[in-house]
Amino acid sequence: MKDLYENTYQNNKHFSFGKNWQLFLESLNTERINSAKKSLLDFLGKNNIKGKTFVDIGSGSGLFSLAAYKLGAKKVVSVDIDQFSLKCVNQLRQNENNPNNWEIKKGSALDLKFIKTLGTFDIVYSWGVLHHTGDMYQALKNVTNLVNKNGRLYLAIYNDNQIALEGTSAFWAKLKKYYNNCNNLIKKIIEFGYIIYYVLGLVVGGKNPVSYIKNYKTLRGMNFWTDIKDWLGGYPYEYATTVHIIDYFGEFGLKCTKLNPARSIGCNEFLLERK
Repeated sequence: MKDLYENTYQNNKHFSFGKNWQLFLESLNTERINSAKKSLLDFLGKNNIKGKTFVDIGSGSGLFSLAAYKLGAKKVVSVDIDQFSLKCVNQLRQNENNPNNWEIKKGSALDLKFIKTLGTFDIVYSWGVLHHTGDMYQALKNVTNLVNKNGRLYLAIYNDNQIALEGTSAFWAKLKKYYNNCNNLIKKIIEFGYIIYYVLGLVVGGKNPVSYIKNYKTLRGMNFWTDIKDWLGGYPYEYATTVHIIDYFGEFGLKCTKLNPARSIGCNEFLLERK
């Protein structure tokens, strides 16, 4: 039986993305929002969001739903299964005076019946989400139903990393599972150890750790400390090579037109379009 995130995130020991995003919103400001908007424009193109319909599968904090709304999307639908994430999105929507063209729905990417109720969209956005469902390939297959005949899927999926020095994907899967079964003290020790490991990696790579962390918000508007917990706690955890993902979506009539490959354990970014 597969471990599904939707069945485990409310467990006291298990990491909840939504609770982590609630902490993230405390640091959300105009600069972070602008970074999120820029990341969408850079990957999708400057004239490809305004007037388009946009669905955010696994909306998390709601930041990218907000970014799409502010960039002039005709319709935004935010979808998540985590009740704490839904509270985050609702908070951001309320800050915009609850616009009628921004909807929030609770549902799972693994629920095909639910997915089909959403309709189809010009832009289907799911960044770093479907590999945490517990059944990645079912989730990937389901979201193809959301892409309209001229639509595009902007997807980010963890790379299948085989570089032992940085930890293979298989190693991280085991550590993440262990982390989610630990008490809070052990979790803090693991987090502290990972931060040291991360900082040493920056130094070896010739980067100033202080400057890197200070400017981390330029990376899609994210927060370094939020992402540390997100990485360690993100379980279930699956991964795939770029070739595997491209070939998989080709079976559903989606062609990769843009690829931003990860260096090692990060997310590969794909832009897939209907043929």
